[in-house]
Amino acid sequence: MSFALSASAAAPLKITNCYSAVSRPKVVVLTCADANTSLKGLIWSSFGGSTAQGRGTFVTDSCEPNCASGKSLSFEATVKATGSVSCKRGLRVYARLTLRFAGRAPGRGVPRIWKLGCPVP
Repeated sequence: MSFALSASAAAPLKITNCYSAVSRPKVVVLTCADANTSLKGLIWSSFGGSTAQGRGTFVTDSCEPNCASGKSLSFEATVKATGSVSCKRGLRVYARLTLRFAGRAPGRGVPRIWKLGCPVP
């Protein structure tokens, strides 16, 4: 007797990090073209199922007076990855990240949502 694995058991969800897809990344670059926005120091309490949850530091460039001369701004955030996208060769990745900020934060309590997709070849 043989048992077939379900698609979710065969291919746990990963997070796209520009050119690759990874499980439980410690860093996720959110703006691949210039790397001015990222999540760093990520610690995941759950990962691979229909949702992933963790926490880390949202780092972005102030771009004042311009992005080349801007300062790096950091905000503590909780991260929730949801939805899924099917990519080539059975790869499945989360479709979006929802960030919620604690304390001093951009958007004053409004969650920030980042859409994700398949890794860029």
